[in-house]
Amino acid sequence: MPASSEELIINDPYVTAYDGLYATPYELNDWANDIYFVAKEYYRSIPYEQGIPNENIAEPWMLFLILLGFLGLAYVRAVHRKRFSMLFQTFINWKLSKQIIRYEKVYTHPANLILTFNYLFCIPLFFSLGYKIISSSQFSVVQLFFIIQLPLLFYILIKFLAYRFSAWLFDEREIIEEYVFQANLFNKYLAVSCLILSTLLLYSPISPKILVGIGLSTLFLFLLFQVIRGLIIGIEGGKSLYLIILYLCTLEILPWLILGKWINNGL
Repeated sequence: MPASSEELIINDPYVTAYDGLYATPYELNDWANDIYFVAKEYYRSIPYEQGIPNENIAEPWMLFLILLGFLGLAYVRAVHRKRFSMLFQTFINWKLSKQIIRYEKVYTHPANLILTFNYLFCIPLFFSLGYKIISSSQFSVVQLFFIIQLPLLFYILIKFLAYRFSAWLFDEREIIEEYVFQANLFNKYLAVSCLILSTLLLYSPISPKILVGIGLSTLFLFLLFQVIRGLIIGIEGGKSLYLIILYLCTLEILPWLILGKWINNGL
């Protein structure tokens, strides 16, 4: 049974029925005031928690490194197109490296120097950003950057000297040079991956934990490919499998473990 106009007036403090006799017209102004009051009381009653401000850690020097990295890739792709294509084709066809090694100035070629620059700066940038975002470390990104980069430079120098010494000691210059070239290529692939992931860390809504997980997975994947390719190069060179595994564990796997431990102690 429909409620009378008097019941509406008594039971509803915000909506007044108008039948021309017992009530005054419900003006638009009254309706707006009632809506405002109800909305204000409703939102005041909703519980909420104090959030943590989302601080953007992107700084000009990070953007500069990222732009420089992409500019370097674009330059190599445009000016040294043949060398760029060959370097990335060796990921599938590793025998192309033998053809590249025969060229003069393998390590001083502009394409190699630019991609090496990416390796030295993009990898520390990505992992320092990832560690800072995930762990809320007391160190700044700049400090983390150098904590990672300095051991990395030391690791590269020591490994280069170890390769040179082992090539002289075992008189296996050709095989070791081929493997070193392959290892450098995988480092360059990793650097390109870290350049892209650093950009996503800074300027995309993707979860940092997912991106850091992808970065670590990529690192281990390239390390695995590098070890497998080292086994193939050594076996094709007629070397003992035992000696190959010992060599790779000593100069590849163990240094990464030491490097990770060193960085972890520094953090």
